[in-house]
Amino acid sequence: MSTSPTLMEWTDDPLVWDGLDDLLLNAWPDLKQFLDALHEHADEISPHFRGLLFGGLGQLVAAYATARSEANDPRQAYTVALEVMIANPSFAGMMQGMVNQTVDGAVVKMGDSE
Repeated sequence: MSTSPTLMEWTDDPLVWDGLDDLLLNAWPDLKQFLDALHEHADEISPHFRGLLFGGLGQLVAAYATARSEANDPRQAYTVALEVMIANPSFAGMMQGMVNQTVDGAVVKMGDSE
């Protein structure tokens, strides 16, 4: 009788956390430099893309780097970073806009099928 190995959840895999930690900490300086330069052109970028870049990706990576500098382990820093990103008004607005578009599209499809 053979037993199959228990699969580890991604949240329990130390390689995932080590990889995420390396990725986010190493990406932060270059991402900040890029976003700082891009900020000069923010009015040329759609609100959804601004929300994704600045309020989403930028906020997530910045908050993660800050949380790690405050001696949080990668899992704690990721949790903090997600909470900060979700609370960002630009990101929340972008998400609301996407939800509205999805609902509007579903309503249009419903009307077309009548």
